[in-house]
Amino acid sequence: MNDGLLNKKNDTSKIAEKYINKYISDLQQHMILSDNQVVQILNNCILEYKIKNKMLHKISKKKWWQIFQKNITMNYNNKKE
Repeated sequence: MNDGLLNKKNDTSKIAEKYINKYISDLQQHMILSDNQVVQILNNCILEYKIKNKMLHKISKKKWWQIFQKNITMNYNNKKE
């Protein structure tokens, strides 16, 4: 049963890759982009995803009360001023 789920996820990523390649090809033709420009754009997008993923990972490492503790401290300091 698990094998079926794994294969479905693998197929989904292959289908998504197919659509992304098609979209990039259409975008490249429409905007008259060179291969190097497309690679640079994709690298920038990858970098953004890595940064976003890192930030989410840092947040998820915190305990739930640590998130609220920071907000309470900031609110308390703002009220003092």
